[in-house]
Amino acid sequence: MNVIINTESDCDSKEGKLLKSQGLAVLNLLACGGYDLVNPPVGNLLKSSHNLEGDWVVLTPMHWQASHNDAVIVALDKDLRVTDEEVKYWFDLYSAYLAEEGMSLYFYDKYTWLLRVDDKPPLNAKPIYQVLNKSLMPELSQLDETMYWQKFFTESQMFFSSNAWKSLINGVWAWGSGKLKTKKTISICTDKHFLAVAQAYSSNVTLYDPSVNVSGFEVVLLHGIDSLSELHQVEIKKIPAHWYWNNCALIKAKSHWFTRLWRSLTHAD
Repeated sequence: MNVIINTESDCDSKEGKLLKSQGLAVLNLLACGGYDLVNPPVGNLLKSSHNLEGDWVVLTPMHWQASHNDAVIVALDKDLRVTDEEVKYWFDLYSAYLAEEGMSLYFYDKYTWLLRVDDKPPLNAKPIYQVLNKSLMPELSQLDETMYWQKFFTESQMFFSSNAWKSLINGVWAWGSGKLKTKKTISICTDKHFLAVAQAYSSNVTLYDPSVNVSGFEVVLLHGIDSLSELHQVEIKKIPAHWYWNNCALIKAKSHWFTRLWRSLTHAD
């Protein structure tokens, strides 16, 4: 079983073998289905969940720093420390700017915007979580052969930096242009938050309610662990599974009776 939760956690190596999280619940879902994570189809998965027409890529607001010969993305998501009002301001302003260029921008959530790219050159970009705090020079050089996306990156940064309202958001990273395959048949139990995404990804999706048997699914996809009943929150933690949070992941194996006894003795008062 794979348990994917759209929050962060303090993963403890004492609880199991530590794994690498992909940084985002949707990316962890695609990883469980065997998708290529160098250029995953996040844009088209999210557009399918919102019934958008055409081809789309993800634009992630970010903060980056440049030197005379390099650039590095240093903050995104909650580390941007931006309010909903601030994000709305930047989205509306940037959307109007792109509209003048004949481009459509869609607000998916606070940290995820979608850009329609039907007539644009193919984009070859890694997820932003894979390039965070790393040199961007190798990544920028391979975005596309026509240099369209390199120009898009540069002009977008100039747009944000020229605005009078200063904030940590000073650019966007475009990624997630891979092609979405035929729907998987993986059995998924999910909450309302991820229902549309799960249904775009798999043909075998169940909306969670307290009457379901959570141990009978290949994937449990949740916005938060509190989406489950209190009983299921206790039960699912006892099931051997791969657990994925946004910042870490681990394999929780079935605990041997001697290990449980030893832990109870060593933690006894």
